[in-house]
Amino acid sequence: MGFKDILAGMRNRVFGRASAAPQELLSPEEQLVRDYDLYLVDLHDEIPALVPQRDAMRAAWRNGDFEAYQRAFEAARVGGVITESGRPLYALVKDWFVEPFLELPDDETVAHIDMLEPFRAFFQRSPSAFSAATYADALRVTAFVRRGTAYGRLVRADQWRDYETLLKEADDVLDSHADPENFSWRMSDYRRSANDGDFEKFRARFERVWLLDRYNIDLCRSHARMIMPRWLGRSAQDLEDFAHRAAELTQDRFGLGFYALIQQANTDVGDHELADTLCDPDMAKRGFEDLLTRFPAPSVMNLYADMLEWMGDTEALADLLVSRFRVMVPQIWYGDTRGDKISYLFATLLEAAEVLEARRTR
Repeated sequence: MGFKDILAGMRNRVFGRASAAPQELLSPEEQLVRDYDLYLVDLHDEIPALVPQRDAMRAAWRNGDFEAYQRAFEAARVGGVITESGRPLYALVKDWFVEPFLELPDDETVAHIDMLEPFRAFFQRSPSAFSAATYADALRVTAFVRRGTAYGRLVRADQWRDYETLLKEADDVLDSHADPENFSWRMSDYRRSANDGDFEKFRARFERVWLLDRYNIDLCRSHARMIMPRWLGRSAQDLEDFAHRAAELTQDRFGLGFYALIQQANTDVGDHELADTLCDPDMAKRGFEDLLTRFPAPSVMNLYADMLEWMGDTEALADLLVSRFRVMVPQIWYGDTRGDKISYLFATLLEAAEVLEARRTR
C-alpha cells in the first residue's frame, strides 16, 4: 500500500467520506499516521528555501544546459554553504541536476548508455577538468550498471567487455584534462582509485580530496562504505578509526555528528549488523543529537531513526517517535525501490509504536 493510499483511506474514514459499507478497521500504517501525525516529504523537497535552486537545476537538465549546472556548482563551492541537512550546497546542486540519470533503474542499461550523450556533448564543446570529471563519473556509473551486481563468475563475457571499455574511456577522459587543484577532477580521480583494490592508494587519494573540503559528509560517508571489510577495508578498525578522526576534525561545526553519520553508513549494507562493527552506540546517539541542534532537516531525523533501528535500540526509537519524529523521508531508508523504502520505514516505526503501546499497558 502506497503512502497516498494510506492517507486517502485514513482521511475518508476520519472525515466520513467512506462508502456506505460498514467501516473497516484502520490498518496499522493508517493508525500510525493518525496517532503520531506523520507525513511524508521527498528528500529534494525537504528544504523549502532551496526549491527555486532545485527547480533551476532540473530545468537545466531538461534543456541540456550543463554550463548552467557548472556555474551553479562552482558558485556553491565558492560560497561554502552547509545546508540544513548538513550537506554542502554544491552536493545538492549536483544531485538535483543529475537526478534523472542516477535514478534510472539498475537494469536499464540501454537508457544509461543513451543518456551518456549529453555528458559527452558537454565535454566535447566545453573541454575542462570539470566537464571531464562530469563525463567520467557518468561513464563509471554506466560501467557498473552494465556489469551488474552478480558475482564475477556469473557476469557474461559481453558485460565484462563493455564494463572494461567504459572504465577505460572514463580514465582516458579524466586524464585528458588532469587538474589536481580542481575539486571535481580530484573527486573523480579518487572514485576511480577504488577499482584498483589497493587500500593504501585509495586512502591516499581520499586524503588529498578531503583536504579541499573537510566538511563534506557525503565524501566521508561514501569513503566509510568502501573501507568496510567486505570491500577495501582490512578490518572493522579501519572504519572506527576513520569515524573518530573525522569527528575530531569537524567538531567545530558538527560536534560528534561525523561519527554518527559515518557509522550510519553501515545501515546501507545488507546482512551487516552492529556486532560486525566497532561502532559505539552511545557516541552515535550523542552525534545525532549534536546534528539535530545544528541541522534540523527531516532527513537527519530519519537517518537517526534508521540508525537506532539498525542498532536494535527500540526503546530510543520509541522515544524519538513519541516526541520528535513526524516527517518521513523515504529516500533515507533501505530498499531497492521507493515502495521497498516506504515499507521498511513503516515497519521500523511500527516497532517503535509497539514499544510505546507496551509501556502504556504496564
